[in-house]
Amino acid sequence: MDLKHWTLERDADGLAWATLNVADAATNTLGRAVLDELGALLDDLDRQPPTGLAIRSGKPAGFIAGANIEEFTRIDSAEAARTLVNRGWALFNRLAAVTYPTLALIRGHCMGGGLELALACRYRLTVDEPGTRLSLPEVMLG
Repeated sequence: MDLKHWTLERDADGLAWATLNVADAATNTLGRAVLDELGALLDDLDRQPPTGLAIRSGKPAGFIAGANIEEFTRIDSAEAARTLVNRGWALFNRLAAVTYPTLALIRGHCMGGGLELALACRYRLTVDEPGTRLSLPEVMLG
């Protein structure tokens, strides 16, 4: 599996560690390529289910800042917007439905689609420090 933004490691206990570290970016955002890779990662885990899955950030601070809003500028119709939103929902619903336990390890900002991804996990562990912030999707973006 060739991944640019995610790494997937399995430890001796069968736990899978998915680390998001969006290439060439200071923060993790959810764009088309990141979501494509998450789908491929889930495909791999479907073939060989782990004992559990932990999702974490590879960035020094921050989990996921939300959607890659730069991609919003390329949406040219209501149908294209619905397709984009439905794709994210389907992927997060797929994550929520896996049979093994899932955990989001949150430190720093966790906003919008990042929080939606975390909520799709069965468990969330949040570091209690001043920089940790959780927020729902911003409906006025785009």
